[in-house]
Amino acid sequence: MKAIRFRVQNFRNIDDSDWIELEKITAFVGRNESGKTSLLKALHKFNPATPEAYDAQREFPRDRYTRDYVSNGSKGEDWPVCSVEFEIPEELRIAIGELLEEDGESPEKVTATRYYDGSLKFEYAPAIGEKPLEPEPVLNALEAFASSARRLTAPDPNQEEYTAQQRTELANWATEWKDALKAIADLRGDEGANLLTKLRMDVDRWSNPQTADMVEALQQAVEPALDVAKKGPVIDQIDEKIKHNLPVLIYFENYGILDSAIWLPRFIEDLNRDPNDSRIRTINAMFKHVGLDPKEITTLGDREVGRMQEQGYPPTPEQVAADQQRKDKRFILLSSASSEISGKFSEWWSQRRHKIRYQADGDYFRIWITDDLRQDVEIELEARSKGFQWFFSFYLVFLVESDDGHKDAILLLDEPGLHLHPTAQQGLIAFFEKLTEKSQLAYTTHSPFLIDGEHLHRIRPVTEDDTGHSRITAETWPEDRETIFPLQAAAGYAMIRGLFQHRKNVLVEGMTDFYYLQALSQQCAKSGRMSLPDDIYITPCGGTKQVGHLASLFLSHKVRPVVLLDGDDAGRVRRDALIKKLYVDHNSSIVMLDDVLNRPGQEVEIEDILGEALIIPGLQAVLGKALQLDQGDRSVGSLPDQIKAAAKRQAISLPTGWKVLVSLNLVSSWAKKGTTLADEILDNAEFLFSALNESFEKETA
Repeated sequence: MKAIRFRVQNFRNIDDSDWIELEKITAFVGRNESGKTSLLKALHKFNPATPEAYDAQREFPRDRYTRDYVSNGSKGEDWPVCSVEFEIPEELRIAIGELLEEDGESPEKVTATRYYDGSLKFEYAPAIGEKPLEPEPVLNALEAFASSARRLTAPDPNQEEYTAQQRTELANWATEWKDALKAIADLRGDEGANLLTKLRMDVDRWSNPQTADMVEALQQAVEPALDVAKKGPVIDQIDEKIKHNLPVLIYFENYGILDSAIWLPRFIEDLNRDPNDSRIRTINAMFKHVGLDPKEITTLGDREVGRMQEQGYPPTPEQVAADQQRKDKRFILLSSASSEISGKFSEWWSQRRHKIRYQADGDYFRIWITDDLRQDVEIELEARSKGFQWFFSFYLVFLVESDDGHKDAILLLDEPGLHLHPTAQQGLIAFFEKLTEKSQLAYTTHSPFLIDGEHLHRIRPVTEDDTGHSRITAETWPEDRETIFPLQAAAGYAMIRGLFQHRKNVLVEGMTDFYYLQALSQQCAKSGRMSLPDDIYITPCGGTKQVGHLASLFLSHKVRPVVLLDGDDAGRVRRDALIKKLYVDHNSSIVMLDDVLNRPGQEVEIEDILGEALIIPGLQAVLGKALQLDQGDRSVGSLPDQIKAAAKRQAISLPTGWKVLVSLNLVSSWAKKGTTLADEILDNAEFLFSALNESFEKETA
C-alpha cells in the first residue's frame, strides 16, 4: 500500500505536525534540534519491522505530560501518535468488495492511527457501510418450526396425550428462542455466534422420526447465519486485511562500520546473542548479500591434519585430502563472492571502480580493497576513507534488509551520508532513486548536497518555533535562514553542475527567473505549446551585474549563451555593455523581456508574465497577511515594483529575497497539485520560448 501522507501528534516536541504529504522520496530538511529525528521516529513506530512500542513516559510532550496524560489517568488509548493515509491497491479493494458484497462501495483510501496504548484504528474513504445480520430469517424459521409443531399428529391413538404435550413444549420452546433472538439487532460477533451455536445444539434434542423434517429445516436456516456471525462484523474483517497489508517501516540511524578482520567464532556467537547490534547487522548483511554462510566458512576452515599433529599422530592420506577439499571449496566460495560484490558495488559507487576481495585465514575473515588507480595495491577496508567505509556498510545493510522479507516497506534514514564527499552525497540521491523502485523512502538531512535541486517539491522543511515545538512547513518555505540555506544551495548546485556541460545555455538574472521559466516550460510542453528543449539549460547569475561575468566564463569555454534580461533600466544598461564588449555582432543572443511581451521601453519582469492574480496570493502565503494593489500602485512599473509600492503604502515589510520565496512557494504548489495555468499566461510564455529558440537558431546559423 502506498503511503500518501502522515500526521504526528503528542510526540516529544511535536504537538501536531498537521498532515504531511509523502512522495516516493521525501526529504525532511532543517537545522539541528529542529525535530527532524522526532518526526521520523514517530513515523517509524507506527508499524516497525522490529516491534517497538511508543513510550508515553519518555515520548509524550514533557510540558503536557502531567497535566494532560497523568492527571486523566490515561493508559494511552485516548492519545493518538501517528496517523498514515494509504492508497488501497486494486487487488485489496477487490478482496474488500467481496466481503462487503452489496453493503457498499469498496474504499479507495484508509487512514490508520496508532495510539500510545498500541491500538490501531482505521477510517475509510469512502466510508464503509455495513448491513446488520438481522435475526429475521432465523425467526421466520422458528415460527415455521412452531407452526409445524402445532400440527404434529400422534403415530397411533394411544400416544395422543404424549403428542399433545410435545406440541405445547415445542411451540413454547420456539417462542422462547424467538424472544431471545429478537433482543439482538445484529447477530454478527461473539454474542450472536454463541446464541446461534446454542440454538443449533438445543434443537437437536427434539429430533425424532416425527420432528426430523422440522429440525432439519430450522438447522438449514441457522447454519448460514451462524457462519456469518462467526466471522464477526465485516468492518473488523476489513480492518484485519488492512492491518495485514500495512507496509512495515525500517529505520536506519546508526550504520555499523565493517572491520576488515572479523573473527568468525565471535561473530556467530554475537549474532545469536544480539542480532540487532549495528555492527553485527552490517557483518550479517555482508554475508547474506553474496549468499555466504559464516558457519560454513568457519567449518570449511577446520584442519584435521593440524589436530592430528597436535595429538602426536601422523595424518592419514584421507585426512590430508579432506582438508584440501574443504580449503578448495572455501577458496572457490570466497572468490565467487568477491567477484559478485565487486560487480554489484561498482554499479552504485561512482567515485572510483573498486575490487573487493574476501579472504578467510583460519577463523578470521578479511576484506581487502583495490581501486582502479593502484590496482596492484590491496588495502584493508578500515584504511579506506570514512566516506567509502560508510557507503560500503550502508549499501550492504540497506540493500539487504530492505529486500529481506520487507517488500514494499517504507524506508527511513536519519542523517545519511554525513561522512561522504559532496559529490558522493549527490550519488546517494541516485541510490535512493533506485531503492524507490520497490519502496518509498524518507530521510532527514541538513546537507545541501543531499537535496535534489531538480525535485524541490519533495522537500519538507522542519523548523522550531519560539516555544521549542517543531513546525513542518507544507505549503510555504520558512523564513528561518538556517533552514532555507541548504534548499537554496541545493537549487544553485543543481544549476552550476551543468554550467559548462551544455552547448545551449540561457543566462537569467536570478533564481526567480529560473524557477518560473522551468515551470512555465513544463506546462507549455504539456499543453502542446512551444517550450524550451531539453538541451537548453537555464543558469541564474545572481543579479544583473553578474550576467557579464558569467557570460565571459562561458565564452572562455567556447560557449556563447543566450542572455535574457528584464525590461528595466538595469537590464538595458547591461544589454548595451554586453553588445559593446562580449556580444559584438551577436545582438540576437540578447533577449529583452519587454520586447518579447510587445511592451518596448516599459518596465517588465518575469512576474509580469504570470500576473497579479497568481503572484499576489503567493506573496500573501509568504507574508502571512493580505496585500492589496490599488490603481496608484499599478501605475508604477513592473509587477514587483507595484508590490513594493503597495507594501510601502500599507506599512508591510517585505522579507529579504521575497521574490524567490514567492516563486518557490508557487512552483512547488503547482507541482504538488497538478495546477494548469491559464491560456493567456502560457501564450505569453510561448512567445518568450519562441524568442529564445530563435536566438539559438540565429547563433548556430
